[in-house]
Amino acid sequence: MSRVLLISNHADIVGGGELSLLTLLEGLDRSRWSPMVVVPAEGAVAARCRALGLPTHVIPLPGLRRPGPAMLRSIAALWALIRRTGASLLHANGSRAMFYAGLAGRMVGRPVIWHVRIADPDPVLDRLLVPLAWVIVVNSNAVGRRFARAPRKVRRIPNGVDLVRFTPRQPSPQLRASLDVPAGAPVVASVGRFVAYKGYTYLLEAARLVHEATPEVHWVLVGDGELRSELEAQRRSLGLESRVHFTGWREDIPDILALADLFVLPSLGEHFGRVLIEAMATGKAVVATDAGGVPEVVIHGETGLLVPPAQPRPLADAVLTLLSDPDRARRLGEAGRLRVVAEFSLSRHVEAVEALYKELLGANRAGV
Repeated sequence: MSRVLLISNHADIVGGGELSLLTLLEGLDRSRWSPMVVVPAEGAVAARCRALGLPTHVIPLPGLRRPGPAMLRSIAALWALIRRTGASLLHANGSRAMFYAGLAGRMVGRPVIWHVRIADPDPVLDRLLVPLAWVIVVNSNAVGRRFARAPRKVRRIPNGVDLVRFTPRQPSPQLRASLDVPAGAPVVASVGRFVAYKGYTYLLEAARLVHEATPEVHWVLVGDGELRSELEAQRRSLGLESRVHFTGWREDIPDILALADLFVLPSLGEHFGRVLIEAMATGKAVVATDAGGVPEVVIHGETGLLVPPAQPRPLADAVLTLLSDPDRARRLGEAGRLRVVAEFSLSRHVEAVEALYKELLGANRAGV
């Protein structure tokens, strides 16, 4: 078995990047690969990795804006860990992780993968990290355009979803009741962080427009973030307290999706949209914004409807269109499930990553 050291940017699960890392670790073939993990501190990522039976090491990864002795200590600690464990390949999940993995990997002559899930460039950091990376893995072409100056290093490997966990299922009446959603009421669901670029301000405005046309619709918003209190205040000002339900973060996302008649993603510019493939895998029609990597996932009119970002009226109209035509929503959901099975399954994702591991290890042994 080849020993692979995966380095996480964050100690806690702050978004889809950490979830994607964890699902990859679950899927790697343990008869071929011996994964080990580095986290910058104790937290949810370390706990999940240890639950998977993975050797998990804590090495602080100080912020990159203020260089200092702590950086050198962490690079030295990572270098020592690579030598001690015999890791033959490094896989950095994010830019800060790549800085430390790239320098330590250069010191010990190990290939380094930089896994990037953010489309927004960082001109200074990108110029430093691109030369250190053997390969840059991106989850969408939208993210890949960040590295237009180094196209030969870029590999597109879309995120993958567990098709066993995310599969069509019957909704739970008990869960519906616990969320204060009446039996028979139409449900629109969304999952995401409550930060500006996720577009939830526009979603609430769209919810008001939908409420004016179809008052019985309920919205279940799963997530949390810095804007939650502002969004709750906006909900009150719109008179939607009985129709919009903020649940906080939850682990039972497949069950939440089972309650939904359709799924909405209102982001201003999603890099990929992991929650889209989760919703599509459960057979739900989706309404999403036509920005970033979303059009690579959702085919307009075939697996869902795409609308312009930051515009409540088109978003509301698309929701009303699908709620008023359940047969069309069902057909879109079925087509979405088939698309995820064909393009975005966890097994397909893991196979692509494992093939890259094998390629890089072969090139390193050959001295390329």
